[in-house]
Amino acid sequence: MPGTDVLKLRNVALLSHSGAGKTTLSEALLFNTKATTRIGRVEDGNTVSDYEPEEVKRSSSIQTTLIACSWDGHKVNFLDTPGYDDFLGEVVSALRVVESATILVAAPSGVDGGTERSWDMCQELSLPRMILVNKMDRENASFARCVADIQATFGRHCVPFQLPIGDAQDFQGVVSIVRPPAEVPAEVADELAAARDRLVEAAAEVDETLADKYLGGEELTDQEVEAALKSAVMRGDLVPILASSATQNVGVSEFLDMVQAFLPSPVEGNKPLMVDGTSEEHSNLEVDAGGTLAAMVFKTTADPFVGKLSLFRVYRGTFKSNSEVWNSNRDQAERIGQLYFPRGKSQENVTEVAAGDFGAIGKLGATLTGDTL
Repeated sequence: MPGTDVLKLRNVALLSHSGAGKTTLSEALLFNTKATTRIGRVEDGNTVSDYEPEEVKRSSSIQTTLIACSWDGHKVNFLDTPGYDDFLGEVVSALRVVESATILVAAPSGVDGGTERSWDMCQELSLPRMILVNKMDRENASFARCVADIQATFGRHCVPFQLPIGDAQDFQGVVSIVRPPAEVPAEVADELAAARDRLVEAAAEVDETLADKYLGGEELTDQEVEAALKSAVMRGDLVPILASSATQNVGVSEFLDMVQAFLPSPVEGNKPLMVDGTSEEHSNLEVDAGGTLAAMVFKTTADPFVGKLSLFRVYRGTFKSNSEVWNSNRDQAERIGQLYFPRGKSQENVTEVAAGDFGAIGKLGATLTGDTL
């Protein structure tokens, strides 16, 4: 979606212990947003994310892949990262260029070592995050047990924003606690009412104005509750817990709705610090598509057709094809040619990449991962 309003952009890293289903979730996201016409399977070696021969052989990711989804007028860039510690550098690079993250938890096993590692990395960078309890259709899956495990490990500020309809083989879908439907399934009606009360209470706890109204016996409007929840999520005071089965493509569209509603755009998220090379003064780098170009190469890879490919995130200004850029790390200028938007192993030609978005350039001879342009 070229030219997307920066307020309608979301850049989200997908993190987890290995095997929680990040790549399968990516496939379902691409299918639901009509970016692909079928859902690939890791076991079949035909997913968009895991396209390298070694990934197909291992049936797991070894590199970060950019997955772009257009949804309800928004563009969401998901970075599907590897789960194994051997490829932790890929995760570190991805977290440098996003405003938020989603941590997947496998419903049958709950919090694993990789889950805690992912949480700690988000904490260190003060990244707003969600937790997605995936594989809800599997044997021994229990949403209630996972929620208890998550809250015991990370804190009571991790709060369900959804309820599953059934567990394991009985898993049929999800119901929003934030935006309850007009017709609530009978099997979750009582649980939803109690969960809604807890969520409203949580909203009041993180907003002084709402707390006064709540304690005064006034009823809070849906708009007030949702606005307070969004602010709390962006500050890290609340972490939504969601549910899905990526394999069955259940809860995936609802997950996209939550990402759009509660995770920050590049304008709302944390801004990187910019250093003035002459005065050594630090300031936040504000998102401005019309400003002087400031971009960072976060990954360098090889493409069989393009050759060396530099993946970058634009923080300020607009990257345009057939222009010259200054590599501040190498103290030299380079002429760029065709710009691309990477889609797994294929590339989409684009003419420009604006602030907040991602792109790729071929054949930048002197540019390395970590360079600023």
